[in-house]
Amino acid sequence: MSGLFAPEGLLGRALSRFTELLTLSCLWLLCSIPLLTMGASMTALYTMTLRMVRKEEGKIAGGFLQAFRANLKASTWIHLLLSLLGVFLGLYWMAVGILPGAVKPFFRGASLLFWVLWLMEVTFVYAVQARFDNTIWNIMKNAWLMAAGNLPFFLLILLITGLPVWIFFLNIGLFLRLLPAWIFLWPGMCAWLNSFLFHRCFRRYIPDPPEE
Repeated sequence: MSGLFAPEGLLGRALSRFTELLTLSCLWLLCSIPLLTMGASMTALYTMTLRMVRKEEGKIAGGFLQAFRANLKASTWIHLLLSLLGVFLGLYWMAVGILPGAVKPFFRGASLLFWVLWLMEVTFVYAVQARFDNTIWNIMKNAWLMAAGNLPFFLLILLITGLPVWIFFLNIGLFLRLLPAWIFLWPGMCAWLNSFLFHRCFRRYIPDPPEE
């Protein structure tokens, strides 16, 4: 029984992981408050959770802030570009609503397709930015290509990321009861769960180390 509560025991590791994810969630929230820096905050969050999955963990707060500063410029530009594109797609969706009924289905279908392509980019780009060094254009291009080449993983990651949304529509009472967890724990938990899937995706694009 004592081994269960030891730092290396099952419960000890679970409590340690819970504390780390709670810390990451709070850091993500604080660094996302200006909204403009949300992209850098997402990249820093995935930097740390991908390290956790690869068992390369270090100081949680220090590592997060270091990754935030290192990716601030590139991730902010990516965030701005994707936000502007999202606004454009939203306006396009509303504009389709005033079209004549005969042509509306075609443009509505095109709008849905554009939203899916946008979601593929948004879902992958910050994890790609966290794992690979490249130009902004190549990061965005490669993120979409990786999402398109790993559609089952994309769908699973989208399902996990959208869990609060699914619960909101299915059971709003349960959603409200879990609201503190969605705010203070879910960002880190979500990124950590997604990172197991991202890690499997990214292994295809990382060359094996040379044999000694």
